Amino acid sequence: MVASAAPAGDFTARYSLGAPAAAGEAVQITISLAVANNTSSDITNATIALHDPRAARVTYGSLNGLSLPAGAATRVSGSFKVPRSLYESWQKGSSPAMSVSFSDANGAPVRTFIEF
Repeated sequence: MVASAAPAGDFTARYSLGAPAAAGEAVQITISLAVANNTSSDITNATIALHDPRAARVTYGSLNGLSLPAGAATRVSGSFKVPRSLYESWQKGSSPAMSVSFSDANGAPVRTFIEF
C-alpha cells in the first residue's frame, strides 16, 4: 500500500472471524486482521486490543509485541472471548472496536482506534 494513497485513518484494517465456540454466555472467536499502518513511522512493540464498543475501557484481550511497518499491512490473528451479544452484532454487520497502542518517538503513549 502506498502511504500517500492511504485513507484518512492512521490505522485501517480488514478482518475475518473464525468459527465460534460457545463458552456459556460468551463466544470464543479467532479474529484475523490485515492492519495497515498509514503513518510515515514504523511502529514497534505495538498492542492491538479488542474493546467493548460501548465502554472502551473494557477489553476482551490483546495481541502484544507487534511490529507495524510504515505504509504496509501486517497480518495478525488472535483468540478472544466475547459476550454472545457482541458476536451476534458482528454477524449483523457491525465491526469490532479495536485499537493500536504504542509509544511515540518521544516515549509518550498513543492509542488510536482502527478504522474498518
